Amino acid sequence: MKLGKDYIGKNMQPPKLKDVGSEQVFGKPKNFALAFQTGKGHNDALLQRMILGKQLRKENALYCIYDEYKSTINFVKPEGWPPSRRIPTPPDAHLYWPHLESEEWGRSKVSSYWFWGFMRNTKRIVEVAEQKKIDWFFIDHAYLYHQRHSMFEKYGDFRNCLFRVCKNNYVINKITDTNDHRYLELKARFAKDDELEILNWKKGGKHIVVFPPSWWLCKNLGMRAEDVLQDTIDELKKHTDREIRVRVKKINGAYNPVPLQKDLKDCHAVVSYQSSAAAKAIIKGVPSFTITDKYSAAIPMSQTDLSKIETPIYPDNRYEWLCNLANHQFYANEIQSGYAERYLNEQDA
Repeated sequence: MKLGKDYIGKNMQPPKLKDVGSEQVFGKPKNFALAFQTGKGHNDALLQRMILGKQLRKENALYCIYDEYKSTINFVKPEGWPPSRRIPTPPDAHLYWPHLESEEWGRSKVSSYWFWGFMRNTKRIVEVAEQKKIDWFFIDHAYLYHQRHSMFEKYGDFRNCLFRVCKNNYVINKITDTNDHRYLELKARFAKDDELEILNWKKGGKHIVVFPPSWWLCKNLGMRAEDVLQDTIDELKKHTDREIRVRVKKINGAYNPVPLQKDLKDCHAVVSYQSSAAAKAIIKGVPSFTITDKYSAAIPMSQTDLSKIETPIYPDNRYEWLCNLANHQFYANEIQSGYAERYLNEQDA
């Protein structure tokens, strides 16, 4: 299928809303969307713009700055850091947001919380949201063409950069929208990249690749990543004699120099907690197992029972699954306009 110029780039259409007459802002004047500063300057500035909008919609959105005096921040100045530059907020900082803890800013006044990433005590935002029964929206890197969009973001090209936005979770773990419009646009836009080329399922592999869980996600969920990984390996050894390879994402701060495709060659199955690498493996025909039924985008294509590691599943709806992932990542202006929130509310209904 050859797509015309109107189908690509700046004219890329978002997934359709059911209620096209919905208002275009976050809510009523007293129905606030609260966005939380997390100390990562670039992401903070982008989040502030996306939630408050170009006109700084203070009538129904608020950017919440953390209190440095009530926060626990052990600043460490990196070696060679310029004296004039602000020292970055450490990932393990425990930030304190007055608006989050205030009884005044409860459910009667607030409709949603918005934050970016797992670090700097954002788990507290989720805890309070669940206590006050307030919806929370998590923003992070895109599911599909992650590296491309990270480069757009790095160089300030936000018109072309997509972000994943999730409601009351860190990923979309179910299939709700299989319209393929946005998926086809992405494929056309990055035509020279084969990331979304769906290959036939591979059978008869020799080894299993385990992707370690995110350290920060585990911390947010009250677990130790090391324990989760060891428990996974121990469980696998009960049910298979195949070689088990652990593929680490970063080694001493640098990305793994071994290409993912090399580890996937002759691979029987991949096992993960929430790794995006599992999605890449599924696309390339390698069966998947997840050890969670909530925190992975790969769940619709995976088994969660490791005792069945020798009998993987081979779903026939990978195309629909990818369409759904494409529909759950958004441009900054789609978040800013309130469209992303309205769309996610409809999918969650």
